[in-house]
Amino acid sequence: MRPYLHEAERNGQNMAAKVSKAKRPKRRWVGIALPSSIQSSADLANVLEASPYSVYRIKLYDCHVGATEEALTARSIQKRTDDVGFAIICVLLSQYQEVRNVLDSGDGHGLTSITSSGKIRLVRERLGIPKPSRR
Repeated sequence: MRPYLHEAERNGQNMAAKVSKAKRPKRRWVGIALPSSIQSSADLANVLEASPYSVYRIKLYDCHVGATEEALTARSIQKRTDDVGFAIICVLLSQYQEVRNVLDSGDGHGLTSITSSGKIRLVRERLGIPKPSRR
């Protein structure tokens, strides 16, 4: 018996193989500016489910509407004078360019792209948004 086997393997049970990082779907996190008309994450979710975005697999991560302290801090870091909020969405890499085109076209219900990265930490740093506390 090999001593380095996992306990489940020693007992004859099969373990499910973990999917390697290289085989997982690639994604991009996009930092967007929200118009003042969006007052909650539910409003933003409704916009994302509406016409141009409904065909894409988009997941909302962070949402700070214009009236929040986090949005005020982020606006001061970015030296913005407009009353915008900020959000971070996650899109699949295969759909990333199309989503960026919709955001940049102006058809996106007032949503504009500010930054994007393969790491959510970098998007948060660039926007000046704090990492949410774990519950």
